[in-house]
Amino acid sequence: MGFLDDLGKSLNKVGQKTSEMANEAKLKLEITKNKSNIDKKYEELGARIYFLAKENMEPDESVATIIEEIDQLFLNIANLEKELSDGLQEEEAVESNLCKNCGAALAEGVKFCGSCGAQVEEESKKLCPNCGAEVGESKFCNSCGTSLE
Repeated sequence: MGFLDDLGKSLNKVGQKTSEMANEAKLKLEITKNKSNIDKKYEELGARIYFLAKENMEPDESVATIIEEIDQLFLNIANLEKELSDGLQEEEAVESNLCKNCGAALAEGVKFCGSCGAQVEEESKKLCPNCGAEVGESKFCNSCGTSLE
């Protein structure tokens, strides 16, 4: 039964990955549509201003309406890009807890995968040379203040 269980888990992962990719593609398509609509609104705005200027008229409420529509499209794009970015970050976080060899979920701190036996790569942690504290990408140690450059 172990083989069938592994196959089922693998198929589940494939289905989940396909769903994530479909959602990513949908978000990218929506961003592209919004950018296209912005281009159309720019053309509409330019034509409206041209005709108003040609008639020696001041911009009217229709110009303000088009500008508001463009601003809303930019806001939509920002929200879609944030959603896309958040989804990719979640995906990376999930993938970091998976075996690089077989895709099985890994418990925190294990050195070898329980499913395939592959050695788990440990992330190299940057440590302060003075006190040994973990410092990440800082320029100075948060514990003792030592310069890390």
